[in-house]
Amino acid sequence: MASGNDGLTLQDLLLTEAVKDFETHTPLRDDDALIEALSAAADRSSRLVARARRLAADTGLAADAARLRDGMVTLGIVVAGGVFLLAGLVTLALLGEGRRINAVAAMALLVAPNLLGILAWLAYAALGARAGAGLAGRAVAALARSRWAGAHVRRIWPAAARVLDAQGLTAWALGGLNHLVWTLVYTLAAFAVAAVFSFSRYQLAWETTILSPQALQEIARVIAWLPRHIGLPAPVPETLDDPQASQMLGVWLIAGTLAYGALPRVLLALLCGAVLAARRRRLTLDIDDPYHRRVLARLEALAPTRVIDDEHAAPASPRERAEGRFEAGTLALVGFELPPEVALPAALLARAAWSERLDGGIAERQAVLRRLAEHPPARLLLACHAPSTPDRGTLRFLESARAGGIALLLLGDGAHAARWRDWLDAAGRADIAVLTDADEALAAHG
Repeated sequence: MASGNDGLTLQDLLLTEAVKDFETHTPLRDDDALIEALSAAADRSSRLVARARRLAADTGLAADAARLRDGMVTLGIVVAGGVFLLAGLVTLALLGEGRRINAVAAMALLVAPNLLGILAWLAYAALGARAGAGLAGRAVAALARSRWAGAHVRRIWPAAARVLDAQGLTAWALGGLNHLVWTLVYTLAAFAVAAVFSFSRYQLAWETTILSPQALQEIARVIAWLPRHIGLPAPVPETLDDPQASQMLGVWLIAGTLAYGALPRVLLALLCGAVLAARRRRLTLDIDDPYHRRVLARLEALAPTRVIDDEHAAPASPRERAEGRFEAGTLALVGFELPPEVALPAALLARAAWSERLDGGIAERQAVLRRLAEHPPARLLLACHAPSTPDRGTLRFLESARAGGIALLLLGDGAHAARWRDWLDAAGRADIAVLTDADEALAAHG
């Protein structure tokens, strides 16, 4: 189960993931952090983040994360240098060798690599969530293990890459940077070519050995369509004998560089920015992760014995056995929102007439309730995860379930039984027994 965004930031998720990595190899004393988390927040994800913030500050992980942010400035300088280098290479490709340029060939050299690069990114963005999930995280983790990597790199970079992968941000973050770089490259190249044409004389034409001048002129007109429709001048000479032909093709080449080089990258960079902004408002923390479940269990063990849900029924006297016809001797076993690693006891599965596991979906919950209504068992055993907090959903299911008798079986730490007992009593369900092991449940079933 992923906890929705309750003000979560990428920094929160990064520190939580980095602390998780750190604790994998170095157990931490977190008593103070747990107490601080309990007092700082009420919901689970916020408590996990509050604990991680405190531990990150104590272990220096927060300082390492700050160094990672500062490193973005250095990365920006490196990227700027790369932009100027690439712009120079694109300019040389457009100008070719010597002072005579085949304008159509120069445009083809511009458009083809740009189109291939865009198609490659689109494929990664479309398939990355399925085929390349975790690829960036694994690549960064491998780099972080290399000899040149400092301690702060090893402790933060793999966590940062995994967070981006988990939130579906990697393709859009890398794509946004990539498109921004190439937008600047093609814009600078267009201005560089304009500057060269302004101060040097070049002869532009489109002759080839095989294609006719008329065919190449038609190709040039087709290419000029987009620049003209976005307001850029892209004149195409009627013949190469025109005294202004070279000048017109120079303007046509510059307009094409902006329209087919910079414009698609601008639009894609804006798309990446919009997706990143939308997804950053929906950041989630996977509280079903086994590590997070262990931390939550320790937090709940420290919390006061109470239900955080105020909407339970007022105390009432124990209920009598429900009236109706029940299938004598039958036992139904239902696992209610159990973690994937928690299995239903084999002995109970062998004894039960039927069993189901409910993971929280409304449709499957209603299907089980319908089955209980149509064929009420003599006894219903609802298996719950003991460290979890009882809530309205559990109570609604108990209120709606039809059976001769209902009992709760707590799987996990039996120390939480008192909390569940208090919750049932407060909800007016003192008639429901709370069991903590399979043998006890079998004996109760008789």
